Amino acid sequence: GYHVGYIDKGCIPLKYLNRHDAAGTRYKTFAEFMSKRPKGKPFCFWFGSRDAHRSYRKDSGVKSGMNPDKVTVPAALPDTHIVRKDMCDYYFEVQRFDTRLGAMLDLIGEKGELDNTMVVISGDNGLPFPRCKVELYDTGTHVPLAVSWPAGIKGGRVIDDFVNLAELAPTFM
Repeated sequence: GYHVGYIDKGCIPLKYLNRHDAAGTRYKTFAEFMSKRPKGKPFCFWFGSRDAHRSYRKDSGVKSGMNPDKVTVPAALPDTHIVRKDMCDYYFEVQRFDTRLGAMLDLIGEKGELDNTMVVISGDNGLPFPRCKVELYDTGTHVPLAVSWPAGIKGGRVIDDFVNLAELAPTFM
């Protein structure tokens, strides 16, 4: 009974099994998804962003105004100017993701539905750098997770426990 869709990349593992994408119909934008949603119908939307994934535009972070000298380099990486500039490119991607997400939340808010919409945002596999992505080091397992549902969850709680993303759906159900 839900209007289901996604933008960017959907549920990638099913793609390789030649199956229907579990994330529903692909849309060009979140605004298009919302405009095609039948009035009053609940929705489930997958923002499968490619932001913060390789490949980056070289020096995009520095060109945006970031200063490589002010970047903290994870201990697993060499602290060189090249790595610092690459970190700036990564942070530029993260900022673009944040901007796009903010626009989606604004649209839900404009429709008066943000208080009763569960929003789950997570990283999936760490920084896209050596000894980070998909590795069992802190830089591979310490990824963002934020859940907001004002009508159902009291806000302001911070948990530092290890969370397995595979447990989210059963927990929500």
